[in-house]
Amino acid sequence: MKMDKLLYQGRASIRIVTRKERVIYVDPFAGDGYDLPADLILVTHEHFDHNAIDSIPSRNSGCRVIRSKDAISGNGYNKFDLGFAKIKPVPAGNNRNHSVKECVGYIIILESGVSIYVSGDTSTTSYMDDISKMDIDYAFYCCDGVYNMDIEEAIKVAQKVGAKHSIPYHITGEITDEFDMDRAKKFRVKGSLILEYGQEIELIK
Repeated sequence: MKMDKLLYQGRASIRIVTRKERVIYVDPFAGDGYDLPADLILVTHEHFDHNAIDSIPSRNSGCRVIRSKDAISGNGYNKFDLGFAKIKPVPAGNNRNHSVKECVGYIIILESGVSIYVSGDTSTTSYMDDISKMDIDYAFYCCDGVYNMDIEEAIKVAQKVGAKHSIPYHITGEITDEFDMDRAKKFRVKGSLILEYGQEIELIK
């Protein structure tokens, strides 16, 4: 049986290929792996290192692009059901570099039932208490310590959310093609999983 697969491209860029070969990109910018035609593109906010949708050369018919402005509706958030995935935007930002009015994270629930939380650029938000009740399988936490949470704060959030697998990403404040393994190893939390740039894994419920 085919499995859902996730490629960590780098920085905050992620590619998901579902069991039925649907392709989801999150915050395209870094790394390789943009050759597969997109079915869904998610953008957490409009900083240049998160919204390079032109790096994806082709899209399948009916491809959706969901940006933070599409996700935020007044004081609430719009949900999206695409059949192959359900998308629940959640609050993000909440620091001097990122306004909660302009930033979101995403909870992605694949058709297989696998759930993925991507924090986007953020500091701690009160909504993370609600995420802790959602039985998340894989959670990505920014921890650059310059524009967002540092590793210590990200650890506290990861402990609160309690995902089966907690993954540090957007690790440094510098934009670099090199993965900082020493810094990533400081992200010590139950269920921690370190993915290097260009590493692909199979997703297990």
